[in-house]
Amino acid sequence: MRRACLALGLVALAGSSAAQTPPREIAFAIAAQPLDQALAQYSLASGLTVLVDSALTAGRDAPAVVGTYTPGDALRRLLAGSPLAIRYASPHSFTLVAAPAPAAQPARTARLRDTPYAAALQGALKRALCKGQGAAPGSYRALVKLWFDKAWRVNQVDWVSGTGSAPLNQRLEAALRGVTAGPLPAGMPQPVTVLLQPGSAQDCQALQGDGRAG
Repeated sequence: MRRACLALGLVALAGSSAAQTPPREIAFAIAAQPLDQALAQYSLASGLTVLVDSALTAGRDAPAVVGTYTPGDALRRLLAGSPLAIRYASPHSFTLVAAPAPAAQPARTARLRDTPYAAALQGALKRALCKGQGAAPGSYRALVKLWFDKAWRVNQVDWVSGTGSAPLNQRLEAALRGVTAGPLPAGMPQPVTVLLQPGSAQDCQALQGDGRAG
């Protein structure tokens, strides 16, 4: 089954205005491998939120990116030779889209990035972690795959990269199970891959009084 990849940085997406990645340099050590796996490693190393439809990365490989680069330079090297373009949503998040084709293409189902579901799911997961016992954003970082049942609730959590603490992983899994952000976009494949990034107490305090369903 194809996968949708949604990296969660525990911050709200910032509309559609373009922004440049931070100019800082980071040491990357990403081996040549399938593009979706390379993007997951890139997210973990750079701390940037990545939104990409798995249909765009299926069957594609990424070259090795080893050395010290700015996040933008490293990402361009990672995508070298692929028909993908980068669109920055905020200084901390971006989407990957198909580069414009010379000929008109048939209409297709809307990409995950084109729906409000991505931001809604981010908010729902963040609220669940803040309410979960011992699961609030902290110094942990993890990469998980979420599966949804027919009621659009998370009913299975698979760990790609855990926090390093089995008890914390169990608390996070308990908090994530049952989360729903409403109907999944039509045709969206599962699972959804989510990057949990470090946060602070202020992240949860900002949610106080938020009456949205999660």
